[in-house]
Amino acid sequence: MTRSPAGKICMVIGEGNSAQLEKAILKTKPKANYLELRLDYLKVSDLTVSNLRKWVRLGEVPVIATLRRKANGGEFAGTEAEQMEILKGAVEANVAFLDVEIETIENYLHGEFTLLKKSPTRLIASYHNFEETPASLESIYLRLLQVKPDVLKIATLARSFSDNLRLLELIERTRKQDLSIIAVAMGELGVYSRIVGPSRGALLTYGSMGKETAPGQPSVHDLKRVYALDEIDEETRFYGVIGYPVGHSLSPPIHNAAFRERGLNARYLPFPIQDLQDFSPYLKRLGGFSITIPHKVAILRYVDQLDSTVKMTGAANTLVKHGDDLWAYNTDVHGIRYALRKPLEEGIHQATLLGAGGAARSAAIVLKEANCQVTVLGRDPKKTRSFADEFGFECDSLCQAAKYRGDLLINATPLGMSPGIEQTPLLDENSIRYRYVFDMVYNPLETRLMRQSRGKAAAIGGIEMFVAQAAKQFELWTGLEPPRELMRKIVLEKLHASNRLAPQL
Repeated sequence: MTRSPAGKICMVIGEGNSAQLEKAILKTKPKANYLELRLDYLKVSDLTVSNLRKWVRLGEVPVIATLRRKANGGEFAGTEAEQMEILKGAVEANVAFLDVEIETIENYLHGEFTLLKKSPTRLIASYHNFEETPASLESIYLRLLQVKPDVLKIATLARSFSDNLRLLELIERTRKQDLSIIAVAMGELGVYSRIVGPSRGALLTYGSMGKETAPGQPSVHDLKRVYALDEIDEETRFYGVIGYPVGHSLSPPIHNAAFRERGLNARYLPFPIQDLQDFSPYLKRLGGFSITIPHKVAILRYVDQLDSTVKMTGAANTLVKHGDDLWAYNTDVHGIRYALRKPLEEGIHQATLLGAGGAARSAAIVLKEANCQVTVLGRDPKKTRSFADEFGFECDSLCQAAKYRGDLLINATPLGMSPGIEQTPLLDENSIRYRYVFDMVYNPLETRLMRQSRGKAAAIGGIEMFVAQAAKQFELWTGLEPPRELMRKIVLEKLHASNRLAPQL
């Protein structure tokens, strides 16, 4: 007996044999509201009526049976006649839905789907385009309506962020006509449509068990736990991180947890944007953004006002709306101040700064404020000299790091960052002669440089800066006190999990 779904998350199961499929179905029970069984991943010999009945029974939620042909982006190599024969068995097994591509309905069935006339199984007529989102969605919409399905489905590849909005507009139009639709923009640019679609009236959105079965498909775990998809409504305010790539960003779990903790109807999403100009018209349509590589400097062309932190660093990592204006901030400076609060309170007289890039620039501002003597060490002599001269610091080569000492050593290079966890800017651990060592790398939690500092200096990890800069972003967006301890807890959980999964070197 299937229960009526209270939510809109459909877990897609695509396994290579029936035993793996059954195991996967049992794992999904507490997680999904619908199940889509990708029958085209299985051998034809596995697709018996008795097996199909068993899978429907095991699922305990409405099951969508899909047997996508290779010609339409699936794995089934048989003819349309063979496809329909197998789908007859799915109808006999009482699946809740059959997902059949419009090409099969038009070309083989001539637009008449008589198979379901005396069956409770409902028809999803689907259109897929793995190349683009066509300029005319209207013609596709009318084409699907022509075959009178129970549910229309349109899945197209997003080439521009605007493709998400066009599909969302189609969902809202269909809802007003009291019709059922599933519409998703595929690809990494299409995540917005997948998460927002159900709140605009889409029947469901698809999630994977972990391995995506379509480009850009999020996991069911993230849809439920990170984005709380079923609680999103038309009043939800959206924020996000703009950069490329952003697939493994820690920001969505951190900020979404913080929004929930403070009772805000808000969500934070990844925006994997390569073409910043293409996305720029939408910067004021959402609540605010984090900005990461490679857009921290280029984003300044699209804002109205610069905070003093941006004027000093020449880069932004946060966008905030104040009235009609879009302001740029750099909360990395705040994050460094917070991470170094103890040494700053005690007083820093002599510091060594490793690196001359963007991270080093934020650190240099904090050191300049502290009126301490600083030596910048870098690999590129010309770049390092120019950087040091700008702040009135001394400079030298990074390979000379062993000869320096002082109150504070800051590593503002990527050396030691995962996966290069055995790298360190100081090969000789005996050359660490400082009271404090601050490594701005936060993954892994304890870098090789921090390990080298044991018993010699008080080590400060990059997580302190990372959480502090994220907390400041939250404060700028909401005007509320950020839940710092919760945000730190989420970062630690995610980093511990990633370190457990990482291959050992």
